[in-house]
Amino acid sequence: MMFYIVLLAVVLVTLFISLEIRNRPLEAMFLKALASFGFIMVFAYAFYQYFNASYESIWPVSSDTVGIKIAVLFLLGLVAGLIGDLILALRPLQKKEVESVIIIAGIVAFSIGHIFYYSGLVIMHEFSVLPILFSLAITLFIHIMSKRLGFKMGAAKIPALIYSFLIFLMVGQALVNGIFIGFDTYVAVLSTGAILFAVSDLILAPIYFRNDSRKGMVVLNLSTYYAAQLLIALSIYFL
Repeated sequence: MMFYIVLLAVVLVTLFISLEIRNRPLEAMFLKALASFGFIMVFAYAFYQYFNASYESIWPVSSDTVGIKIAVLFLLGLVAGLIGDLILALRPLQKKEVESVIIIAGIVAFSIGHIFYYSGLVIMHEFSVLPILFSLAITLFIHIMSKRLGFKMGAAKIPALIYSFLIFLMVGQALVNGIFIGFDTYVAVLSTGAILFAVSDLILAPIYFRNDSRKGMVVLNLSTYYAAQLLIALSIYFL
């Protein structure tokens, strides 16, 4: 069953990307909503399977509360991503004057999502200062490179840097978890999703801040983003 749900999600993503690169923003927005809802469907079935495998009755005293907390936080992260997707889908439909406002609103939504993801990852293992140091170093490097590459970020500069810190904090925590508790299937799937999320945003930066909207860049950005969200949702299946 999971195979067919993931397949449906991939089909929706493919249809959305095909409309996006053909510059059909209104239809693309509708398909984007469905594509983003696809990773919610994957999570829902993964959690259903996890719940059935973990509990002998509807809600026994021995409930795995840690697993529930992680799953709920990941769900909140996915929902924040869905909201961010819908916000950013408005960008080509609005006037150029409000573009920065839409981008900042999208950044806020995804930032909240990464806070939820990071919180779930900390619960999974424990707090570590290493992801913070890792994220600070990467964010500083991105700041320097954005200047050298001539990114025109305007009012989005500070929110984008905060967002950069949060996403790499999430990636760093996922990697630290893998190093200390081992890269089993669950951690490997989740870590791959986290890394792909960061890759998708690194590709998105020149699209938004250098107006590099080549079809190849757009396809690569969207493909890595949806792969990331689907893997994060699917990871609960292996929890």
